[in-house]
Amino acid sequence: MYLSLLFLMLMVTLIWAAYGSLRGASVLTAATFVVAVLVYLHHATDTLPLSF
Repeated sequence: MYLSLLFLMLMVTLIWAAYGSLRGASVLTAATFVVAVLVYLHHATDTLPLSF
């Protein structure tokens, strides 16, 4: 779900960068970067259920 949201945010950012204003593209780029970092941290801090 959150990866689909990230993909849609990236798509909107690229479309906005092509046809919209520079300021809006910069804001969307920053927001997409924050979401990507949050997705990374969600996976990086997930504990692995290992049993030996």
